[in-house]
Amino acid sequence: MKTLILGLGNDLFGDDGIGIHVVRLLEQQRERGEETSGCLQGIELLECSLTGLKLLDVLEGFDRVIMIDTIKRERPVTGRITYLRGEDLRHIPGPSPHYVSIPQALAIGRHAGMHVPDRIDVIAVEAKDLYRMGERLTQEMTDAIPEIIATLKGLLEDK
Repeated sequence: MKTLILGLGNDLFGDDGIGIHVVRLLEQQRERGEETSGCLQGIELLECSLTGLKLLDVLEGFDRVIMIDTIKRERPVTGRITYLRGEDLRHIPGPSPHYVSIPQALAIGRHAGMHVPDRIDVIAVEAKDLYRMGERLTQEMTDAIPEIIATLKGLLEDK
């Protein structure tokens, strides 16, 4: 099974870049041969700021994708993690007719005959302010990284 760990977000907007920061950390750990990297053998790591249909080019050719991204909640607790399966993602249209949700993009890809993932796992991390300018994570988000990685390792062990 060809698997992709996809860190989504925009690292110029602070905590919105958590997915990117986690993927960068995993890449560094793999380069140093750290213990965490053992579960990453044969798995591709990618940081990405794309959304909608643009993600199809990234997802094509993979059987499974594990996404790490921020999530907007009514009363967020920065760093709180929610695990979502692909079927948990909303199939409703986005805020504009030009935006396509992940489930919609995958459905379009399948309809077009593309090889897109059948299994989607999302590690969604809450953030209070997704629009704070700056490349650094807040301390709360930084403190959540070990739990994010532990959640990721658990998902990788669950084939």
